[in-house]
Amino acid sequence: MSQEPPDSLDVWLDDALVARLTVNRRREPRLRYLSAYVDQRGEGALGLSVPLPVAGRPYRGDVVDHWIEGLLPEGETRTVLERYFRIRRGDGFGLLRALGRDCAGAVTLLPSEEAPPDDLHGALRPMSADEVSEAVSSLRQRPLGVDEETRVSLGGLQSKLLLVQTPEGWARPHAGVPSTHILKPDPPEHPGLVAAEAFAQKAAALAGLEVAESTLDTFGGRTVIVVKRFDREDRAGRLRRIHQEDGCLALGVDPGLGKYQALDGAASYRRLAGVLDAYAADGSRELRRLAAMMTFTIAIGNTDAHLRNHAFLHSGGTLSLAPIFDAAPTSAFPGTRQLALWVDDQALLSVVTRGHLVREMTSWGLAQKVAESVMDSTLARLAAAYPQAALAVPEVPSAIVQSCRDRTDRLLSGA
Repeated sequence: MSQEPPDSLDVWLDDALVARLTVNRRREPRLRYLSAYVDQRGEGALGLSVPLPVAGRPYRGDVVDHWIEGLLPEGETRTVLERYFRIRRGDGFGLLRALGRDCAGAVTLLPSEEAPPDDLHGALRPMSADEVSEAVSSLRQRPLGVDEETRVSLGGLQSKLLLVQTPEGWARPHAGVPSTHILKPDPPEHPGLVAAEAFAQKAAALAGLEVAESTLDTFGGRTVIVVKRFDREDRAGRLRRIHQEDGCLALGVDPGLGKYQALDGAASYRRLAGVLDAYAADGSRELRRLAAMMTFTIAIGNTDAHLRNHAFLHSGGTLSLAPIFDAAPTSAFPGTRQLALWVDDQALLSVVTRGHLVREMTSWGLAQKVAESVMDSTLARLAAAYPQAALAVPEVPSAIVQSCRDRTDRLLSGA
């Protein structure tokens, strides 16, 4: 197991060393871009995160704390991993030192004596079907599939396993190899949730929305949704990371405190739209995509579309909205009916109308006719997609399909 972590980590973006993360004796973090990277990109350019533009001066305080927390899991997953690596509770830097070899996006954090592996395929550890089943069943004891050789980090609360898919089958992402897929088993407290998610994702894809690829599978008798990571790609036979950041990272919000909207307004669709307006190459297009995504969220009854379930892709100094992921009709399951992000200041799913959706969109700067067109076309395509999506995912209960259809029809008709 790891000992007390040293006070410095190298920060890589894919295969480029770009910054150094340090902590002082009081465990207060400091992040500083390397001078060569500052010279290459220029002051103020997008770098690791929207709140951390490229700069010659170091960053300290909350902005660095929130960036660290944004790269780490939450809740019981984090607690188990802190115990496994013997890291003091709440020591984000120490946990990143243990897990930072494969994070969301293109970020990798390594001790100064290490570098990302050159031979990615040589570091893979093939797994049999029985080994995958065992890893799925052991997620409470080994969250994310972490062990002494598999050091991976991904945000969120839900139990998940990170693996690499190869032509020969599944493999563990050892020694800093990028994971390519996320396997999420059906949670015992909400049976049927992953089938509902697969149905919703399929309906979105059939409706022409950009969606993370997913399929249902069974391992060890448990239904699992297998999601292909949109921040990984194969370039000429070499697995590469694509940089992205979720809504908490982009807005500089501590995910443990602010991923759900509250009266302070730190989390909101309007702030996500503001990021796109400021950094997208085609801001109007990206705002329309966000409007379609929000319409889909309300239509299916997804009350858990919080900041961490929205993300931005980095490319050439600009941002675009990431594909839809982690989208499920959560209102069909026991729990809150309150929306994670409010629509035109409406916090309850049951009261959101066409007018609320349009007013929310126009508050971002979209013209009313554009907002109405995006909403209506999205709803119409979803209504047409539900029957085919239900056939493609027969595991989804018919009651969930019907609730999505009813809500979508009501929004279309204005009832």
